[in-house]
Amino acid sequence: MSLEQFDSESISNSDNSIIYTPTTISENFTADLLENHDPFRSVPSRVTLLEGQVVLAPPGGRGSIHWACVETEGWLGFRNCISNKFLCHDWNGRLKCSAEQHHGWRHFSIAPVPPKGGYIVQMLDWFKLRPIVIDAENGVQKLGRTGNKLSDGIICEFVKTWEEEKLVQ
Repeated sequence: MSLEQFDSESISNSDNSIIYTPTTISENFTADLLENHDPFRSVPSRVTLLEGQVVLAPPGGRGSIHWACVETEGWLGFRNCISNKFLCHDWNGRLKCSAEQHHGWRHFSIAPVPPKGGYIVQMLDWFKLRPIVIDAENGVQKLGRTGNKLSDGIICEFVKTWEEEKLVQ
């Protein structure tokens, strides 16, 4: 799904089973980046559950890249389609995928990035929204909710990858 075709209504409908997979299209968003450079990389990384860790990884690896986007009381949540667990964070602010339910420490929102497109994903941290950033460790691109301003965040797009038919009773 291209950004021009993105339907925000379908992402917020908690009844549907459309799977939107977040992918990164730029490592960072800054004002001069938008003016002087094209932030879209030719092969975007995917938000991937790999060996129990939430990382950015290129497509085609052995990790799980499919996430169901769900909405609860206006907040977004991301449930991994293989583990059936929700994205959350540890005490250091690094993302992990171990939550059984979508509430509290698992709340996300998205902010559009004009004019190039994409979204900055933010996660609730007490009473603040913090952008998701790359929090590298030992050469692995882990993700964290440790950014302090939108320009710290990575730019993502959401790609419709799968739609489950609703059961009619």
